[in-house]
Amino acid sequence: MTQKFAVLPLLFALILAACGTESSLPSATGKGSIRAINAIPSSPEVGFLIEERTIGTADYRQTTTLAEYDDLSYKFNFEVFFAGDSALTRFASRSLDVVADMDYIMVLTGTLTNPTVILWESPQRDFVDTETVFQARFAHTAESLGTVDYYFAPPGTPPVLGEAAGTLAFGEILTAADFAAGDYVLTVTANDDPSDVLFQSNTSTFLAAADYTISTFDGGSSTFAPIVARAYPAGSGTLFLADARFPATVEFINASLQLGTIDIYNDETQTSRIVDDLPHRGISAELNLAAGDTDISVTPFDATTPIYFSQNLNFFAGTRGRVVAVGATDNFGGFVYIPDRRGVSTQVKFQVFAATENFDFVSVYAIEADAVLDQQLPVLAALPSSTLSTPVVFATGSFDLYVREFQGTEILAGPIRIDVALGDVVNAIIYDNVDPAIVDFEILPNNP
Repeated sequence: MTQKFAVLPLLFALILAACGTESSLPSATGKGSIRAINAIPSSPEVGFLIEERTIGTADYRQTTTLAEYDDLSYKFNFEVFFAGDSALTRFASRSLDVVADMDYIMVLTGTLTNPTVILWESPQRDFVDTETVFQARFAHTAESLGTVDYYFAPPGTPPVLGEAAGTLAFGEILTAADFAAGDYVLTVTANDDPSDVLFQSNTSTFLAAADYTISTFDGGSSTFAPIVARAYPAGSGTLFLADARFPATVEFINASLQLGTIDIYNDETQTSRIVDDLPHRGISAELNLAAGDTDISVTPFDATTPIYFSQNLNFFAGTRGRVVAVGATDNFGGFVYIPDRRGVSTQVKFQVFAATENFDFVSVYAIEADAVLDQQLPVLAALPSSTLSTPVVFATGSFDLYVREFQGTEILAGPIRIDVALGDVVNAIIYDNVDPAIVDFEILPNNP
């Protein structure tokens, strides 16, 4: 008994000694801030993690929300979903010793199979309420551009050699500079040649006491402009900087069976006919839109009355928009949206618009080619009338598409065979048929 209890004083002594010794673990003295920008053109939405905890997600040209962490060492990871897999795939990582009062941006470039994580860092800027300036850092993430000059000035100021904000190669960022709050235009030119303009933004308003990171990107399939730009405030959100030299475009689809053949005008006096003789299921060419608001009116073919409906259009410069004429008698209208045209390297993307009036709600199914459609199969998209689905992703292969009335068993359309590969984008529309018991399913052309 005596020997057994004699151990306790020694144990308490060791505990007390341990309490009096400083921990060998590092201790934080402050915080730094971090976010990520996705600059991989072919990537889907990417997850950004600190160790194993998700900070946020970012699609191409997007940034995650700014987050603050103690000034310690961390490993930051990037993950993505491959269609057909049951789990996310980690494809890039980078370690970082966070320093207090520093701002970090990790920029994903390259491809998912060969990624590069670029680190931009700068001291955090603290503004006071009375300041009338903002801070801007200019960066280059447009892979198609070589070394270029950036000009940043009020609208109407032409670029002049020697007055550039700086010269940048791909992946580089300039030191932050202050500018008076107000309206500005970003112009990118060939190096040392201000007459060779590669990008010129629309006029955008920049607020006082704000910190912006402004970067260029390749345009891609959603715009006819070869270069676009984005301004990311330090807090959250994105300011779109479109190339003002490229007009927005719009294509029209006549998806209303009851409208018949239509004309479309873009002036109040209805003397400017921009679409002529558009039948049901007809698709117009992509037409240029003037900057600002454009009011259109839809009438019967070769007549100015009655006006079936009017619509106001206003797209960013360079944007490729779409207007779908829908509805039935006394309830016609236009559904305006920007089609998802960008393919990604990990999946097939599918988006469908339901223009049906004969059926209030329809379901779309995608099953393996030649398989039997089963009532229990998961629905690819379930849509009320005059509704656009969110983009759906699936794997490669041959599939049969079917349309049913929602919670019904009768097949309204199908099978429609599609053969798809990674990177494909399938845009489709469901039309009423003259036979009210069925519908027509049509895959729309994805113009380059």
